[in-house]
Amino acid sequence: MNVIVIGTGNWGSTLAGLINPQQPLRMWCESAEWIARTKDRLKSVAGANRPGITVELAFSSRLTDDDIVVVVVPSSQVAAVARRLGQTGPPYPVIVTASKGLERETFRTMSQVIKAVLPEATVAVISGPNIAKEIAEGRPAKAVVGCDNVTALLKVAKALRSERFWLDMTRDTVDLELCAAMKGVFAIGAGVIAQRRMGANFMGLMMTFGLREIAEVGKFLGISSSHVFGITGLGDLVGTCFSPDSRNFRLGELLAAGTPLQEALDRVGMVAEGAMTAAAVSEMAALRLPVPLFSAIAQIVEKPGEESIRRFERTLLEYPSA
Repeated sequence: MNVIVIGTGNWGSTLAGLINPQQPLRMWCESAEWIARTKDRLKSVAGANRPGITVELAFSSRLTDDDIVVVVVPSSQVAAVARRLGQTGPPYPVIVTASKGLERETFRTMSQVIKAVLPEATVAVISGPNIAKEIAEGRPAKAVVGCDNVTALLKVAKALRSERFWLDMTRDTVDLELCAAMKGVFAIGAGVIAQRRMGANFMGLMMTFGLREIAEVGKFLGISSSHVFGITGLGDLVGTCFSPDSRNFRLGELLAAGTPLQEALDRVGMVAEGAMTAAAVSEMAALRLPVPLFSAIAQIVEKPGEESIRRFERTLLEYPSA
């Protein structure tokens, strides 16, 4: 059995050094020019200097149904990766999505996107408060792996778990993904607060009301409150809102400083999924869900400027405390 990581950005490369060092691992690059870059990046990732890691062109080696494929690409590319995987089976390897975000048009999570393309595949999810830069420096991490197939769940946990990477297990998948996607929106808001020096008081307000809105959306969508208030919800929310290494946090800082959206995304240098999720969730206001903070942050993303910043500030000040 091999673990194959598709996606060699910061999080994909960090996973290479984090998961079970006894597990053979293949890193799949989208183009030949990325092979050298990935090998160079792995030199600075704690744990990635171990034997058993192969860096190669994507789909250049054969997959078997005994393998585990970890998808760590931007949400906009997940469907395309699933279609490529579809050419290898059935039967398919277990597919684990470590990609976060929602499809704006469909409100589908990444596991749902994969299942729409490959309904016969077994799909698992990994999520948690995992800032890639911290983990790449050698710090430990904890996450939750979810899969409704118990045999596959145990297989994935055994293959990926290590001394630095502890994995809790659940049979839920979509619940984990929705919590992870929604917290990224408030990380953008945290970056705005930091850039505008609004202070810890405002950060406390935003996290309080942000968690309330996550819980409201979660209740509507049937998400278990144990996940909303667990490490994939509250834990991830706290981690990303207080970490300047969070890509969504950095995006919020840049937008609050007046940087146009596309330039801000380019400067972040990584995909900030919160930018797309903000708009997707704010549209749920049409269902009469109370999500004014989601909407205010979505406006900052879509229409950066002083008017949007003022709306965000007013939303926090006028938000009902009970």
